[in-house]
Amino acid sequence: MRRLGSLALLLVVCGCASARIAPPEQAVDAFLDAFNRLDADAVGALFADDATAFLPMPQYRAKLTGRAAIVAALRPLFDAERARSGAMHLAHHDLSVQRSGTTAVATFDVGTAEVSSRRTLVLAWRGGRWWIVHLHASNLRP
Repeated sequence: MRRLGSLALLLVVCGCASARIAPPEQAVDAFLDAFNRLDADAVGALFADDATAFLPMPQYRAKLTGRAAIVAALRPLFDAERARSGAMHLAHHDLSVQRSGTTAVATFDVGTAEVSSRRTLVLAWRGGRWWIVHLHASNLRP
């Protein structure tokens, strides 16, 4: 009986712990919000220190490793866009989130009728929040 009580307690504790994990969609929304505001620091704050990224820019054909490298690659893009229009207006289409425990994969498109701009975020729940551990971005023109 004592073992049964311990098992029940363990199930309750584990169930409560998983219930406190925020929906990964919140991290996707935070990413797009920071991107639309052209806020490189806010975007960077969403990435884990050891994050990796593939960006759809010819000067960054190789995988970027580390938050600092990712932010350094995005900052000139944000500066140029800020000078041109002041903000971006990205919205995700066809958002799909697959979760497995404390990991989630979010795929979506932020493109237009002319360009598919596919994005994949690999997210990890660490320290009470979702961190982007990998970004894969690709643009496809007809």
